[in-house]
Amino acid sequence: MRILFTFLTIILFNSLSFTQTVNYKIYSDDEFFRMIEEEQDSIFSLKNAIVTHKNKNTSNLDSRSVQSNSDLTKGDTTFINKAIELENVHFIQSENNSSAALNHIVFNRNVKILNSTAAFFNNCIFNGNIEFLSDKALDEIEENVDKLFYGYNSDVLFSNCIFRKSFTLDIISIEVYEPLSVKILNSEFYPIKNKSSIEIAVNNIRSIIFEDNTIIGDSFFNFFIDTAGETYIANNNFGDVRFDFLKASINSAQLCAVEDNIFNKDLFLTIDNFNPDHVYRWNQWKNKVVTNYGYTIYMQHILDNDSTETLKFNEIFQSDSIFDTYKNKFRFENAKAYKYEMRLLGNFYDFYKAQHDKEFASDVYVELKNLETKRFKYLYHKNPSFDTFFTWKINSFLSVFSAYGTKPSNAIIFSFYVIIIFGFIYLFFPNSWDKHGRNRIINRYSFFIKYMNTNSGIHQVYLDDKNEQLMEYEEFKKFIESSNKTIPSFFTVTALPLYKWAISGTKLTAAFLRRIDIVNGSWNDLPSGKRFWKLILLIGAFLVAIVYDVFIKVLNALMLSLNTFTTLGFGEIPIKGLPRYLAIIQGFIGWFMLTIFSVSLISQLLN
Repeated sequence: MRILFTFLTIILFNSLSFTQTVNYKIYSDDEFFRMIEEEQDSIFSLKNAIVTHKNKNTSNLDSRSVQSNSDLTKGDTTFINKAIELENVHFIQSENNSSAALNHIVFNRNVKILNSTAAFFNNCIFNGNIEFLSDKALDEIEENVDKLFYGYNSDVLFSNCIFRKSFTLDIISIEVYEPLSVKILNSEFYPIKNKSSIEIAVNNIRSIIFEDNTIIGDSFFNFFIDTAGETYIANNNFGDVRFDFLKASINSAQLCAVEDNIFNKDLFLTIDNFNPDHVYRWNQWKNKVVTNYGYTIYMQHILDNDSTETLKFNEIFQSDSIFDTYKNKFRFENAKAYKYEMRLLGNFYDFYKAQHDKEFASDVYVELKNLETKRFKYLYHKNPSFDTFFTWKINSFLSVFSAYGTKPSNAIIFSFYVIIIFGFIYLFFPNSWDKHGRNRIINRYSFFIKYMNTNSGIHQVYLDDKNEQLMEYEEFKKFIESSNKTIPSFFTVTALPLYKWAISGTKLTAAFLRRIDIVNGSWNDLPSGKRFWKLILLIGAFLVAIVYDVFIKVLNALMLSLNTFTTLGFGEIPIKGLPRYLAIIQGFIGWFMLTIFSVSLISQLLN
């Protein structure tokens, strides 16, 4: 009974002391700084106080249009060389009850502020650690302060500040939304690895805005948000810090936007609830995301297997080498960690699909499938079989060929490569599409040698080679003319234009050759001066003919490759020997790749 009575007495006493009205001491800002200066101890402490400021020009600052850090060089900068510990101390503008700004102050030692609801820090430098904490319901604090300064602005702002060491902002309340709003803007952080870090943890506040800040260092940044009326994290450069963002909200209806930030390192990302109205820009952390849940399993695994028992939890959390091992190995080898990673990516995929954001949904899907492919590879090496090998390789192929069906254009590009490669092989083998075959160049040499040994012009030599073909056309003409009186005029009228069209190409070529043949006579009969010009003419004509022949040869090879790849076919492959078997292989490859392309294209159309 005595123990029970003591326990109830303690609870009743704490309850009464917690809810009783606090008697605040009110100081002007001049008195506040004078007390710091006159403090004989190295630590200045103050509890249950309100610091008022009467200058309207330095209060109620527009948080998005404040002065730059360069203003700290002004002569009115205040240097505080003592550690500061404030509990339930509020900085209020006395005329309009808004929060008063603490301007141009350099804190050279640690600063700890507990249970404050009104404080603006503008153009301040914190050379020591700074902690801004709450351990009780802030709405009760506001109620007490409000009795003295009705309608005061219960906000916390750090604007254009510099933080040299650790920064900790921890405001945790239960069940009800607090009136407090936290803004950290245009500030610079310089955390030191394994010596300092940045931690922001808020719960049940009106808003948290972290915007236009720069983190310069390689330490750790923990950003925990439970419920907040508004969450806005934008336009920050997180540099090389290891960023841990946890959005664990029971109610996902609050406004939330994380966009246009820069992350140089991989980061921990855990979001338990998604709402289509939220904004998360995937391009900020593309290919850099791991889930905190999976990494926690990994850290416990390390601690369980640490025979030296010297590793510390924080060291594991911040170690780059340990993190890389998790990302590149453990997260797809450990089944539980793998499922957590897939769940996070799957949630993001569904989130972007709900927003009709095809670009980000495709990026997330590719990352999800890449992780899945790594898992299949691990399973194959762990248990080699055709099934595991095929599953792994088909995923790898789809990754390269069409980005897992998200980019059908990739399939076209790789199909083009296959056609070019096989066309290059067919180039060195004769086929029935190549009319002259291996005699093409020999025929060219024969033509030019014949021209050099005759007095006739080059056009005449050309017509002599075409004589057999021309004779057939001439005989056709004579046949039509002789039959003019025995057949209807329709045939005569239509046949003669057909004859002229048939020989037009030959006649035009002969006319062209006649014009360029400026030096007549055989090679032996020409003087040396004219031989030079004729040689130039012959070499030029020969090179043009060779280029044309090569072009036709290449075109035939490409058309053969294209025909084989698309499996159109003409009943028989127009090549013999080894290329015939290569063509069959290419036909199979083409069938396989075009099938996947069709499926990818249909998938994109359906999406």
